[in-house]
Amino acid sequence: MYTAERQRAQPYLDQVTGPLFEQWYLLHHRMVRVVTNHRTLADEVRHFLYYGELLSEYTYDAPSALPIAIPEDLLRRAEERLYRPVALTCYLFQTCPGGPFPPAPAQPKPEDVEWIEISGVDGPLLARWKEGMLRFREYQAYPGVSSQICSVLHKTDLYASIFIDHVNQCAPWFLMRFVFYMVIGAMLGYDGYDIVHAAAVAEHNAGILIVGSPGSGKSTLVLSCLQAGMQHLADDVLFLFKDDQVVKVYAFPEDIGVRQGASKLLGQFEFMQRLPEDERHKRPVDVQRYFREQVVSSCPLRLMVFLHAANRSEEFRVEFLSPAQAVSWLMQEYVPQQLAKEPEAGEMSGIFGDMAKQAPAYRLWLTPDVMVNAEQVRALLAKHR
Repeated sequence: MYTAERQRAQPYLDQVTGPLFEQWYLLHHRMVRVVTNHRTLADEVRHFLYYGELLSEYTYDAPSALPIAIPEDLLRRAEERLYRPVALTCYLFQTCPGGPFPPAPAQPKPEDVEWIEISGVDGPLLARWKEGMLRFREYQAYPGVSSQICSVLHKTDLYASIFIDHVNQCAPWFLMRFVFYMVIGAMLGYDGYDIVHAAAVAEHNAGILIVGSPGSGKSTLVLSCLQAGMQHLADDVLFLFKDDQVVKVYAFPEDIGVRQGASKLLGQFEFMQRLPEDERHKRPVDVQRYFREQVVSSCPLRLMVFLHAANRSEEFRVEFLSPAQAVSWLMQEYVPQQLAKEPEAGEMSGIFGDMAKQAPAYRLWLTPDVMVNAEQVRALLAKHR
């Protein structure tokens, strides 16, 4: 049986009266199923996952009508593009008023779990904990950004539920990027993909991984490359997967947030004009509005470039890195020291080694001329494509 989800493990369906909105996507060779009881959430998901293939949408008057099997016509449409006949299912629930929050199968934050900051967001805090196969998250309410939100994910059955106290109090950018896609991304991670915080652009089916800590210039270089006509894969988070012995980058083309310094470098371009500063104190460039036709969903990795905020020069400079150096830099960037002996670190080291064999690596010194930087990166890619 081609399983859609473990529907009987979702007790909150018994409290929902409907209607329910269901969407099926083909995303990165996986079937993704989204079910929500709020029309606004269905619209926001469709807008956010525009680069995935929307296979079908359904509306059900009652939860009992939800199917347990993946519809056969969707399987036929996906055919060989679907690598595993298991759906990654995510419920998005506006909770019923008057009931306890969070409802089962979520649970309140344990007292010994600390609140932590959310990278890239000023305001709400996040708590994470686990219990057996379940992975929990709770988000604090914060005016103008979010209401209280809780999520629970089953790491082996690959279904998750997100409970939202008040949808109308949640900014769409926060709910989609920092809540919904964290759940979808985690399920992809448990289903074979590696998730890294990096940027990526492409040209002629050859991808460039752009690695650097916050403030290193990743977003500025991405926008410069897009302005030069290259294609967009990701600005902050992406997926890696070895497909037919080739490491490929799989996209996460969210809006691109640029900091104050980057705004000065990019200020002459149309996409930077009259952009308001949002709650994150960044200026978000709308990728769908300005670069939608340049977005690609995946690409083989052919080049890696490493950036550092201190590496600036009046002339564009490069330094070739050996495969061993590239792997070392990747490990330093993505594997915290306290996790270096964990099994996950060994897995990351494996795919980093494959990447280093496949894609030459360079350290870059960027110039104040953003278009010179873009053309030089394009020339590097052409050299190794």
